[in-house]
Amino acid sequence: MKFFKVLLAVLALTVTTQGFAKEYYDPTDDENLVLSNAIADGDLATVKKFVEELGIDINDGHELFAWPPLLMAAGKNQTEIIEYLAVRPDVNLDYRHPATKWTAFMHAAFFGNEEVVKFLAEKGADINMKTKGNMSIVRVVREEGNTKMVDLLLSLGVKDDGCQERECF
Repeated sequence: MKFFKVLLAVLALTVTTQGFAKEYYDPTDDENLVLSNAIADGDLATVKKFVEELGIDINDGHELFAWPPLLMAAGKNQTEIIEYLAVRPDVNLDYRHPATKWTAFMHAAFFGNEEVVKFLAEKGADINMKTKGNMSIVRVVREEGNTKMVDLLLSLGVKDDGCQERECF
């Protein structure tokens, strides 16, 4: 009797978890190149095709050198694509690149995109995540000499904490 209860529980869990798993389209290498070029060029129509028609996982960056579309768009300062992706219900606003630990919010701040910094903060991005070496984006931007962005970040509540040493790696 105990065996049947365990079997029934396993089957129920299997069916339940399979029901919630979303199937995403796995783009080919050529398609990944098209997508990354579209993001770099600000080609929103092509990005929408990949997301809406093909059904790619917008949080997966494995084939794109760990750069999912939102992070790529932020790194290329593509505001329109960022605004499209950031409001999707399946987006992870706080995806961190595995090597640098940077988020889309950090890229927007680093590249001085005030509009996107405000937008991502408003949409709920974690503005206090730290980079590799436990550095605040405030410190990174300050070291780049962008005092206007430092002021904006501080006004949004970004903490100027984390590693304060000369070198943090």
